[in-house]
Amino acid sequence: MEEAYQRARTGTRAKKGEAPIAPEDPYLLRDVTTILIDCALRPEECFRLRWQNVREGALHVSFGKTENARRSVPLTTRASALLEMRCTARRADWVFPAPTRSGHIEKSTLKKQHKKALKLSKVEAFTLYTLRHTCLTRWSSHMDPYTLAYLARHSDFSTTKRYVHPQADTVRAAMERARGEKGGHSFGHSDAKAAETPSPSPAVSSNFSGIFGRGEWIRTTDLLVPNQAL
Repeated sequence: MEEAYQRARTGTRAKKGEAPIAPEDPYLLRDVTTILIDCALRPEECFRLRWQNVREGALHVSFGKTENARRSVPLTTRASALLEMRCTARRADWVFPAPTRSGHIEKSTLKKQHKKALKLSKVEAFTLYTLRHTCLTRWSSHMDPYTLAYLARHSDFSTTKRYVHPQADTVRAAMERARGEKGGHSFGHSDAKAAETPSPSPAVSSNFSGIFGRGEWIRTTDLLVPNQAL
């Protein structure tokens, strides 16, 4: 796969009698969309990735609309493999360099490839941002809302809640985890737990009538109470 990748990047095409033309990045759209749908990055976060942001098996996003956008997202196996192949042919500090004012790809950079891919696949038109939504929707059934909120880095938790739609099977699985293998805590203690629970200390009767003028008092483990109606 890596050999084919390098051939596509360095190969040339030309008609007879013409000078070879250096090809554009043939896997640009594939690599970008894979990161979006596997890591739930916003398109602009993906466009601005530098190689220093790719380390320790994760994408370390240090920029965004707000400081809240900063996070570390573990890479999937396929996303990691694609980035590793791209790194072997790196020619800039940007993961996705381009001849733009910023030096990295922009939304307009992928416009032609995206349009062509939609036409060839006969898929209904969608924006690249849709891939982030798809990823978060898939994740929502496998993790708690707070972890999802961290990975998505929504500025408002109410936005995360839109992706959480508990199904009957997920509710049942959650209840089973809560109950535990032996009945758990939710619906009563097990015999072992009951055996571990120490028996309450016996009440000790003392006569404090001379001090408090209320007759006999009972000392419990926690407090002193009168042994008669007040």
